[in-house]
Amino acid sequence: MSGIDTTRKMADLIQEFPEVGVILSEMGIECGNCLASQVDTLEDVARMYKLDMEQLLLKMREYAGQGR
Repeated sequence: MSGIDTTRKMADLIQEFPEVGVILSEMGIECGNCLASQVDTLEDVARMYKLDMEQLLLKMREYAGQGR
């Protein structure tokens, strides 16, 4: 999780790290089902939804650490 490149396209990130899609879905952000995931990056999503990137990455690390 700590190695997530926030500049990669969401579709690629979710394919490699499915938990990214799960976490965003829990927040009401459906990147896995969105056509924009082919062009939007995690940075784009954070900016569009006014998310704190550091907090988001921390949540992803915590999620991965819980073995979900």
